[in-house]
Amino acid sequence: MANEKVPRTIRGKRPAFHDQGAIDRLIAMNLALVSEVSVLKDRLDTVERLGQAHGWLKAGAIDAYRPPLEVIQAREHGREGLVQRVFHIMREEIEGLERDETSDGYWATVRDIEGA
Repeated sequence: MANEKVPRTIRGKRPAFHDQGAIDRLIAMNLALVSEVSVLKDRLDTVERLGQAHGWLKAGAIDAYRPPLEVIQAREHGREGLVQRVFHIMREEIEGLERDETSDGYWATVRDIEGA
């Protein structure tokens, strides 16, 4: 049971904090990013403290490290996942709009713009 994947889709409406939906989306994106950064900082702090306490990490070693190409590629893959999680809210909204698109809706929009 510990290895089961938990669905990441949120059901129901998102809470609204501001009159403009775009502001709420930015707030949610920032909260997701802050959460990621907080966890990362805690984990890095733990690794540095354990490494120095056990003598396998010298002070300044992390700043001096130059990663090989395969490490750079793995980090890039991780970064892509982070960006996907941060922009998840916008992606869900875009997918919802795309599902609702019809040619009738498109032409109605064109008529509205022309009539303005």
